[in-house]
Amino acid sequence: MDFIGKKIATFFKSRKLAIILIFLIIVLSIIGTHIPQKSQLKPDVYNTWKNNHPGQADFFEKIGFTNLFSSYIFLSISFLLFINTIFCTQSMLIGAFRKLRNDPQFQKKQYITNLEYNTILKTEKEQEQIIFEINSVLKAKGYKISSNQNCIFAQKNRLGILGTPLFHVCILFIILAVVYGNTGRMEGDMRLIEGQTLSEEHGNYMFINEGPFFYENHKRFNITLEKFYVTYIDETDTPRGGAGRLVIEENGQKVTDIVYSNHLMAYKGYTFLGNVYGLAPLLILRNPDGSVYSGSYVTASDQDNSGRYVAYFNMGKTGLEGGLMVYMTTNLTSGKIMESNIEQEPILFLKVFDKGSEIYNGTLKLNDTVKINDMYFGFYDIKYWSNFYVVKDSGTIFVYAGIGMMISGLIISFFIVPKKVWVEVVNEKDNKAEIYIGGRADKFRSFYEEEFGDILNRIKERITNGTN
Repeated sequence: MDFIGKKIATFFKSRKLAIILIFLIIVLSIIGTHIPQKSQLKPDVYNTWKNNHPGQADFFEKIGFTNLFSSYIFLSISFLLFINTIFCTQSMLIGAFRKLRNDPQFQKKQYITNLEYNTILKTEKEQEQIIFEINSVLKAKGYKISSNQNCIFAQKNRLGILGTPLFHVCILFIILAVVYGNTGRMEGDMRLIEGQTLSEEHGNYMFINEGPFFYENHKRFNITLEKFYVTYIDETDTPRGGAGRLVIEENGQKVTDIVYSNHLMAYKGYTFLGNVYGLAPLLILRNPDGSVYSGSYVTASDQDNSGRYVAYFNMGKTGLEGGLMVYMTTNLTSGKIMESNIEQEPILFLKVFDKGSEIYNGTLKLNDTVKINDMYFGFYDIKYWSNFYVVKDSGTIFVYAGIGMMISGLIISFFIVPKKVWVEVVNEKDNKAEIYIGGRADKFRSFYEEEFGDILNRIKERITNGTN
């Protein structure tokens, strides 16, 4: 059983295994960026691709590549990499702590003369004086000294041996943080019309994707699009494009921020990013007596970046269908918040169909009304709408913490390099003493040459002159 256990441990500690697994994850990630992922796209976008490529969609769905990052293949490889990292990290930590706990490793001249950096000095000074002078030099260079009769062992930057194990621990921490974040993650699109308020709950998202451990944990605070700016200019006079002033209200407390490209709004673990926007004309259908039959703001989208916004809608339960195109002859609002509104001149092109037959084709300006059959259809207001991409990811802070610790591990590994010096003083018959000195750095040994040379020069001065 011990033999089998060692074989398993050796397999999972293998660097070749880690390289293969990392390579497979990279390949699968590249594939995942080229194949539409069902969990990352809005249903209508994914269905459009599926309808346009039915053969590909059917094949990729069968092998799980349309949900690649949650597929058994990807998760299994990631799990194996996680286990591999655990075994490697455990081995490194055991070795590192063993080195930290070890007693001073005094060495004789046979070992010292085989080091890459070593030399032999001769002096007529007494052994005690030699030991004292060498200790003084090494302490001045930051070494921790241990002495045993005629031998010296000096070392510094011992904690540097923890750099690589700490780096691997951080990798494990980041993997766990990503898993925690993804399983408890929520992301979705919320559409708001200027002045509209929606509660942060499942039913108010146009598109939503929730992790298995999110548990419908919506906070239900109120979100209001107070104002939308088509050409927003910030306080530095930098044009930012479309921007929305969001107001979040919870328990009587309000938080306000302007969301635009590269500027998120953050609130209690939620982030809000501006997505697309458009115009929303208020269309009302009235009965012959003037009472309202139906009406709402219809959100129209600019499909070709022409500045013309198009929408299709049903006219209540009349069986009539409508199509519209609306645009502004001047911007609805000014670029800066403090400026007054520019005059509005919306124009709406309307077509109405009854069972596929066109029964109306005309142009409406604001507050215009037209008669359709025995009812009256009016265009009474217009506002901007905007989609906001909302994300709740509790694992993000842990990922950032892991990256910070990983950077610390790299700094320790590259800049806190463990260094050791061994000395043996051997008394000869002619009242002279031979000093065997050798040194070694655990990493970047070529850079240690200068420091070792400086130590030797100082020791030579000391044992020759007895001064610094």
